[in-house]
Amino acid sequence: MRLRDFLAAERMVTPLGATSLADASATLVDRLAAAHGVLDAAKLRRRVSESGAEDVVAMGDRAFLLHYRTDSVGQLLVAIGVAAQPLCVGIGEEETRCARIVLLIVTPPRHAARYIQVVGAFARLLRQPAELQAMLSAPSAEALAGLSSFAEYRLPEQLTVRDVMSDQPRTVSAESPLREAAKTLVRTGLGALPVVDDQGRVLGMVSEREVIRHLLTIQAFTGPDARVASPLPSGAKTVRDVMSRQVLCVAPEQPLAEVASLMSNKDVDRVPVVREGRLVGFLTRGDIVRKLIGS
Repeated sequence: MRLRDFLAAERMVTPLGATSLADASATLVDRLAAAHGVLDAAKLRRRVSESGAEDVVAMGDRAFLLHYRTDSVGQLLVAIGVAAQPLCVGIGEEETRCARIVLLIVTPPRHAARYIQVVGAFARLLRQPAELQAMLSAPSAEALAGLSSFAEYRLPEQLTVRDVMSDQPRTVSAESPLREAAKTLVRTGLGALPVVDDQGRVLGMVSEREVIRHLLTIQAFTGPDARVASPLPSGAKTVRDVMSRQVLCVAPEQPLAEVASLMSNKDVDRVPVVREGRLVGFLTRGDIVRKLIGS
């Protein structure tokens, strides 16, 4: 299958008359809303309007990738806009990224595997200066859709989990104080930590969800509406007391597309990667997107 199979001139805008990424997004969503394959345009617009930081990825200074999983579409759809002037977005408190190309990719959850292949194809093309310049120089949507690189480019070969995973993940022991694990989650910005024993075997996962649930329980017993007079011994809590023991694990040799689809269907954001029961890596949805696009 070639990249051209996912593109259509009616879903492309060049030059894109937008002065911000939000304006560009709105224009491209309008193009998608009229496209074949959109099941519920109003629902699609709501999904995009509720987008968070994880839905927008800067592909260096080449393009912005806006990506959404939603059942408001029945198939993977791509819209492309090329702005006349660079659009700039603040990344964190100090960094700013600017790019002229905006890619909007919307896919139903069941097509997560195909989504990875399409994102990978765009990432590889945009790394090539000649192809990037061809997209920037296209005088019309028809010319952009008709670029030979789209027609010639075959989707990348199948990747495995090993190609994308973090191979030295941060971990925590089951006997660690819960307070220390919570501090690590906040300090590192990680959403969860694998819990391992001395041999590196995965025992469970502790995430922000478990920590918040525990804190809410403490509040119920110690806040103004406390139901008992004496507080719970929260300081004595360990990771073992709150960790989730039912953890979806994957192997490094598994096809990445297969695992991405599994994560999407199970609504899981991160999974430990194990070999013979021992932790060898960690994979998140963010890893899949960031490492494919090389940012």
